[in-house]
Amino acid sequence: MGDWPVGGNYPCTIHPYSWESMGPFIAHVQGTVLPSIASAVWPTANKAMYMPFWLAQPIIVVKLFCLNGAAVSGNVDMGIYDAAGTKIVSTGSTAQAGISVIQEFDIADTVVGPGLFYLAIALDNTTGTIYRGFFLSLPVASLAGMAHQLTAFPLPATATFAAVATNTTIPICALTTRSVI
Repeated sequence: MGDWPVGGNYPCTIHPYSWESMGPFIAHVQGTVLPSIASAVWPTANKAMYMPFWLAQPIIVVKLFCLNGAAVSGNVDMGIYDAAGTKIVSTGSTAQAGISVIQEFDIADTVVGPGLFYLAIALDNTTGTIYRGFFLSLPVASLAGMAHQLTAFPLPATATFAAVATNTTIPICALTTRSVI
């Protein structure tokens, strides 16, 4: 982020594989930033996944989005949390819609940063699918800073970050300072 101009809200999209998130660590450990990607069912109903990201300066987040997989079902909730686990903004429970397409969620324009934050996503069932990348092992997911929480749908006001104990996938989801579709 050292190359970003100072001030203003420049077009920016941050996802788990980006430079501001787990991308550099994943690339170093696995030899590639984007491991194999596939449509996969949500591992556990009501489970939230939290992916860390870092900001050197504030941005105004206007949209959250995920890449739905080959089947949609039930509801999805996405949000942003601070390092202490306090929810800053979320989409609220929203019907998952559109097979194998980006599903964009409009949120209240929210200033985020600088500092450490978490992008969160949860589904309320195990039938809906999201495209995800796969880690080589559980230790890689935990060392990258990813966390999980069971029974976290809709996303709670305060997250309880737990180490990744099962499921070595990273959902394709993001926050952005502009519309994507």
